[in-house]
Amino acid sequence: MRITCHEEMLFPVGSTSFNVVERKGVGHPDSLADLIAEEFSRRYSLHGLDRFGAVPNHWVDKVALIGAEAEVAFGGYTIHKPISAYLFGKVTRAVGTEALPIEDLFRATVESVLVEATGCDQIIGSVRSFVENTAGVGVDHPASFYRPSAGSGCRIASVGALANDTAFCSAYSPADPLDVLAIDVENHVNSPSFRNALSGLGSDVKVMLTRAADVLEATVCLPVYPRAVGSHREYTALIAEAYERLDSFVNEHPAVRQRPWLTRLSVNTKDHGSGAYLAPFGTSLGKGDCGLVGRGNKANGVISASGGAGVEALAGKNPVHHTGKLYTLASARLADRIHAKLGLPNEVVLVSRNGDRLDQPSFVGVRLARRGNRLDRSAVEELTAQTLAELPLLSERLLALSPIDRFRDPSLVLEV
Repeated sequence: MRITCHEEMLFPVGSTSFNVVERKGVGHPDSLADLIAEEFSRRYSLHGLDRFGAVPNHWVDKVALIGAEAEVAFGGYTIHKPISAYLFGKVTRAVGTEALPIEDLFRATVESVLVEATGCDQIIGSVRSFVENTAGVGVDHPASFYRPSAGSGCRIASVGALANDTAFCSAYSPADPLDVLAIDVENHVNSPSFRNALSGLGSDVKVMLTRAADVLEATVCLPVYPRAVGSHREYTALIAEAYERLDSFVNEHPAVRQRPWLTRLSVNTKDHGSGAYLAPFGTSLGKGDCGLVGRGNKANGVISASGGAGVEALAGKNPVHHTGKLYTLASARLADRIHAKLGLPNEVVLVSRNGDRLDQPSFVGVRLARRGNRLDRSAVEELTAQTLAELPLLSERLLALSPIDRFRDPSLVLEV
């Protein structure tokens, strides 16, 4: 394993120039696709562990959601064509003679995630699900890997497991103040207290933050249930009250109070004339928008223009040996530990090669905010070894945590 340490981060945290951060809310179609893929992988893995003592081979990081065809107006809506949920991926169909309930698991996952994420149980009546399983047998693994005759045939060793992809994954620490603010704003808007106080708001929220020097512009998109507002006047009144509450929350947030920032808030900027953001079930998925795995928030909970958070879509990837998932989270854990130990902002990159040992990345790159000394390098090497040794524990934690809980607090999965 080669570890390279260098000074000078490309994107220093809290830079005085500018930064842009976006967060898609829990009810955004892309977030829903991620959550469904991740929850299906979790349920499928737990089913395999319960029945066979092992996680059968699978990866389902290509879930797609096709929005409903609807007519929307103040006071109501009509669905002409339901939402379609598609699972595309390679999933082991059976272990020995026992078939795995893939279609049933997917359907149950779709329904439970959509209801929990949107808070609207009516959405179930307008959803249909499909599975396109590409399971086959290759020559890169024994045939038993793809079609195991018993649980032992699909068991992957916790020690000496091999990477299932050639990929690079990266992370940075500490989080930028805009990262924290974006997550907190979305969680606040989708909290029970906010939505109960402003009855009629949906979950398909989007937060966009741009900061140039000391000027912070926050743009928030708030969906409204069509049946909650009978007229444009009622809609406008609801959004105006939401604006006042949001403006107060942003200006009272520690990330803002601790800095000399001038804040400007905009809400539902597309509302011109009689326009309004009305969404059946509280999500644009109910009015034709689509969602795909990988287009939502990154593992740190945001999409940042400053980079450093990797581009891998971890949702739906196998939690046991898929480096696109494990290295993304391990790099974040390592970056946090380096910052805690050395007090230095840093960026971490882990590179896997297909077939190499999971605990032996082909490359480990660490970029520190200042020139590192021998003690710094020794600490980085120690923390790297510790983090990689805990990959099996990371797999267990992924299976223990609800993806929606992780969505709301991305740091949960990094705790050991």
